[in-house]
Amino acid sequence: MKFLPSQLMFFFQNKSTRQNAKLLAKFVGLLLVIILIFSFLFHQIMLLEGRNYSWISGVYWTLVTMSTLGFGDITFTSDLGYAFSVVVLSSGVLLLLVMLPFSFIQFFYAPWIEAQSRLRTSRELPEGTEDHVIITNLEPITEKLIGKLDRRHINYVLVVPEPQRAAELYDAGYKVVVGDPDDPDTFLRLRIEGATLVVATNDDLTNTSIAFTVREITRQVPVVVTADQVNSLDILTFPGNTHVFQFTKMLGKALAERTIGLGRPINIVSSFATLHIAEISAMQTSLGGKRLLDLHMPRKTGTMVVGLWEKGRFELPTPQTIIKSSTLLLLAGTINQFDSI
Repeated sequence: MKFLPSQLMFFFQNKSTRQNAKLLAKFVGLLLVIILIFSFLFHQIMLLEGRNYSWISGVYWTLVTMSTLGFGDITFTSDLGYAFSVVVLSSGVLLLLVMLPFSFIQFFYAPWIEAQSRLRTSRELPEGTEDHVIITNLEPITEKLIGKLDRRHINYVLVVPEPQRAAELYDAGYKVVVGDPDDPDTFLRLRIEGATLVVATNDDLTNTSIAFTVREITRQVPVVVTADQVNSLDILTFPGNTHVFQFTKMLGKALAERTIGLGRPINIVSSFATLHIAEISAMQTSLGGKRLLDLHMPRKTGTMVVGLWEKGRFELPTPQTIIKSSTLLLLAGTINQFDSI
């Protein structure tokens, strides 16, 4: 409830919302006029039938009939009264049961929900924000990046153009700011001068626009972008201090290196300073059919077998594990140790 005043202020500051509220008020006013007219006609028809009801009774009967409750405590006895009841009932179905809910949702409820969504997602970062990473697109690569940033306690912000999508990501736990990623004002609100990095993984055209937009404001903040087309490399690197990655090409190269019969016999998959984790296939080698104990890997090469991949399933090694021709060994060691295998 403490946010209700700010929500109301934001709600009625929007021009289209104010117009919708006026249209809804006009419809409610029209509905009240129709109710009064029906109440007046009810009173006149009852007088023709020789009965006299109060004006309050007329309003009561009109609302009961239009809302299809139909208590039946007040009814007409003439054909004119029956016909009038049908008109009132039909009008109630159209106005109260169809148009009023639709108008309320269209002109009030939907804008209200949108206003709440916009309040949940900010449009700028606080003044003095520094050393943060600005990310312009959420996809598998940046999802992994966000996970690493969270683990290392590095602040980040995700730029999302659509308020509804921003609200969904906010509810999912992401740090979101609503803004157009190729608008200079967006990056000013994101405190680009104090940022440590901008990561753009959109399409090539959008990435180019983002890179040049950032360079209009600052030339110090590094920009990391992705490129799908080779022809985009020159223009993406033109703004300066921009690092371009072709992840599809890198993925294809990595897959080629791991293809049996091509690339290196040992493929390094991860590195920790001088310690490396590498893969080596047992296919077309003399390792097939042997136990790990018989290989004497630590004594001969200094490397350690830390895991095994067997047809997509990871297994922990034991001295008695038998290596098959389809086994992929996961080794830990240095480059010199790998070269001695």
